[in-house]
Amino acid sequence: MNAILPQEKAMNICLKMMDMFDDCALGDNLRKKGHGRMFGVLVCTDGTVYRAFSGELEGRLRYPGFVPPVFDMEKYTAITAEYDRKIKGSDSPRDLSRECWNKLKTLYRFNCFDGVQRGLDEIFPNAPSGTGDCCAPRLLSHAYGQNKRPESLCEFFYGDGSYAHKEFTTPCDSRCRPLLPALIGLDIVYQDHDIVVVNKPSGMLSIEGRGEDKQDCIASRVRDLFPHSIDQPCIHRLDQATSGLLVLGLTKLAHDTLSRDFEERRVHKEYEALVDGLILDGNGTIDLPIRLDVENRPHQIVDLNLGKGAVTGWTRLSIENRYDRKVTRLKLVPETGRTHQLRVHCASGLGHPILGDALYGQAPDQTVPRLMLQAKVLEFDHPITKEHLRFVLDADF
Repeated sequence: MNAILPQEKAMNICLKMMDMFDDCALGDNLRKKGHGRMFGVLVCTDGTVYRAFSGELEGRLRYPGFVPPVFDMEKYTAITAEYDRKIKGSDSPRDLSRECWNKLKTLYRFNCFDGVQRGLDEIFPNAPSGTGDCCAPRLLSHAYGQNKRPESLCEFFYGDGSYAHKEFTTPCDSRCRPLLPALIGLDIVYQDHDIVVVNKPSGMLSIEGRGEDKQDCIASRVRDLFPHSIDQPCIHRLDQATSGLLVLGLTKLAHDTLSRDFEERRVHKEYEALVDGLILDGNGTIDLPIRLDVENRPHQIVDLNLGKGAVTGWTRLSIENRYDRKVTRLKLVPETGRTHQLRVHCASGLGHPILGDALYGQAPDQTVPRLMLQAKVLEFDHPITKEHLRFVLDADF
């Protein structure tokens, strides 16, 4: 997993922690076989520094100088003591361990970016045991609980164990990653000083809209999390109902350079969609011009005379039984970037609207909860380093 926040400031403090461990009794213990531990440092925008370890440190859940766990320690200790007694001599220790974790996880509470405290089951149902004990969730929850804004995060392993001694790491995919979007308000796929790539959830705006209820969006959350961001970092947008990859420019040079790349079609995008009904052909191209239906905003219509050119390539990926009907999964590759292009082209060009499309098909309901359209692939040259970058998401429907 990529780092979710800049690492440099926190990394400098991590290096000092390593030097301290090299010359103290705690470090001696950590270097014993199997005693190594993951540590993390979070630097906040006001300069406050927090430190954490994963799990237990020398058999202790709390240790001076480190942030506490995200659960009530007395209740946690009582539950673990109860199940330690039950498990000894039991014929089904695995079942009892699972039962114990199901009780323990109800104690985990995380302070999040928006001031709301959320439980583990709410954020990550069916979380594996130990979820929430890692450094990043502990640090972020503690900082938000103190009304601090995170700026830099870094983790490292010290001692003997499953990682290399003094190896720098990032939050793990199995236990940390599912928690982080709720904690920081963004699902960060990649970030550096110049750009950030996020996985936008369905239902969230890319940029602010009109009215107080439309100010929460990807752009505003990026500005909150990256203090050096320009005022309007969005380079392109996804419809509110569409999920998937967005790249934002944190600096003016990065923003302007990538904006030109989008305009000159040097950025490659691929989408995945579920459309209603069966499509028997394997692939094709839709070439239908589109314009705004001025009497029915924001609806777009095909207009062969006044519409702007719009071209979409498509490939059938599979035919599936979903939502009590036959549906076709498509890869969609837009060659142009018209408003609602993919939605209009599926509905009017293929005659198969995207599932959950309230404007061009059937509105979401209890069976189909959202628009089944995801920006799955995003490929471009980094605006500053010129490194070629390619990001691919797993399908989210």
